[in-house]
Amino acid sequence: MLNFAAICPHPLILAPGIKSSEKNLLQKTTKFIDILASDLRKTNPDNIIIISPRGPMRYDKFTINFETSFKGNFVEFGGDDYDYVFKNNLELSRQILRYLRKKHAPVDIIRESNLDYGSLTPLIHLTKNLDKKPKIIPLTFTATDWDAQYKFGKQLSTILEESNESSAIIASAHLSNRLTEEAPAGFSPYGIKYDSTITKLLQENEIDKIKALNPEFCEEAGEGGLQAILITLGAIAHTRHSFHQLSYENPLGTGYLVGKWDIK
Repeated sequence: MLNFAAICPHPLILAPGIKSSEKNLLQKTTKFIDILASDLRKTNPDNIIIISPRGPMRYDKFTINFETSFKGNFVEFGGDDYDYVFKNNLELSRQILRYLRKKHAPVDIIRESNLDYGSLTPLIHLTKNLDKKPKIIPLTFTATDWDAQYKFGKQLSTILEESNESSAIIASAHLSNRLTEEAPAGFSPYGIKYDSTITKLLQENEIDKIKALNPEFCEEAGEGGLQAILITLGAIAHTRHSFHQLSYENPLGTGYLVGKWDIK
């Protein structure tokens, strides 16, 4: 069953071994990711489904990674030369694939042992104090419309609910990447509007309004993983839930939202 769902950002400067004076600017994000990790520990999940915007995305197909195990490090970004290793739940991955294909969902298999930093950064922080190390299932989304992402999440939830194992789903996502002139993608006046819109709609549980957001507006705002959020919303659509925003800040020109859904 699915008993935990959250949004977690993946700023590289929070990765182990990366030295940056800007880390001090993200104390709020760091604090509440740790709180999110404590909340995850209470559920003690067998599996974590991680959805990253930095993975090997295909334009018209969702992907499920069928490697037996995964590893990753931050050497290329100036971090520690240490491999973090996670095991896949291949049995559950196969069940998900069979069901999705039965429903004619646009899904394909990939085999990639290296974890992208969008997956690795949240996983390291969220699993560091767990009593047991969960298996993970990395997913990537498509470039198709918002409703397709939501539908995929709903289909995914069917298999997760039938499983005797407990699962958590994490949307690794940023909000706007265009909040200041110094932002990674430059400044857009739509960035601030996008962040205020998304946070408001999440807290009001206005899912239809999120799905109806103009894609051109989202692109101009430099959204950083709305598809992952929509898949997560689809995955919990069958439950009674409310969104709890733990923190939001944007000192580096990117909107970092930490939040979770209280699932009843």
